[in-house]
Amino acid sequence: MIRYEKLDGPFGRSVYGLDLAAGVSDETFRSLTKVLYNHRLLVLKSQACNVDEYLQFGRLWGTPIQHVVDTSRMPDYPDLLAVGNLPDKDDLSRNSAAFWHTDQSYEADVATATMLYARKMPDVGGETRLVDTKAAYDDLDISIKENIAGLTAIHFYGATSGRDGERRTRQLTGTQAARVPPVPHPLVRPHTVTGEHALYAVAGTAFTIDGMEEGKASGLIAQLKEHCLQDKYLYAHKYAVGDIAIWDTQMTLHCATPIGAPTTPESERLLWRISVRGKPSIYQ
Repeated sequence: MIRYEKLDGPFGRSVYGLDLAAGVSDETFRSLTKVLYNHRLLVLKSQACNVDEYLQFGRLWGTPIQHVVDTSRMPDYPDLLAVGNLPDKDDLSRNSAAFWHTDQSYEADVATATMLYARKMPDVGGETRLVDTKAAYDDLDISIKENIAGLTAIHFYGATSGRDGERRTRQLTGTQAARVPPVPHPLVRPHTVTGEHALYAVAGTAFTIDGMEEGKASGLIAQLKEHCLQDKYLYAHKYAVGDIAIWDTQMTLHCATPIGAPTTPESERLLWRISVRGKPSIYQ
């Protein structure tokens, strides 16, 4: 019997009683999607699936995205990334997601969900922080909503690297950069399944607004980012081994907690990441 419980934060639900290794029925999967779209984040507890079973589950949500930084893809599994602080990773690799962003907002066909499967977790640290950008949009004054309606932000991989106190991200090679030229996305974007509106990717890759003077555009993006990062919209998830966290990338921002190199096996962090685009199969 599947059970949903409220997470210790302003949004999100934990999921008990689900065994991905045994497969997921259409009825169960539809329930998962509805809860995700209502609550932005699901944490599937106590999972023990292998990489193939995990990838099969990920594909229910959409088409897995092969990351533009091809050297980060998992050997033999290009649809997955191994993220964490294992000894083979340098600081840039360990902390490649330690800034506020939305996955694949620098691509024309954006990510619609991201999931992280905790395989090794440190005793201290390793949290993922998320904010609910739908709640943040809903709370805006009507005058601000009217002011930003119809505006289009321009996004580019690494565009805000090192800006506003954020960590620097790895620079793309010429070949990689050619795959992800600057792209436009609405500042307020409708969800592809529910049609609900949220602020979209106002941190990480949005660097200007189409048709707006550069200083004014940067100021507006910074203002909306600051609004989103208020504590009332924020949840930090501390993983247990076996957790699979899934978030709705269309209505959230997220940021890894910076982490250092491991000093003992108990300080190692490893998660398997899948990001997908498109609608879940049951909505197609």
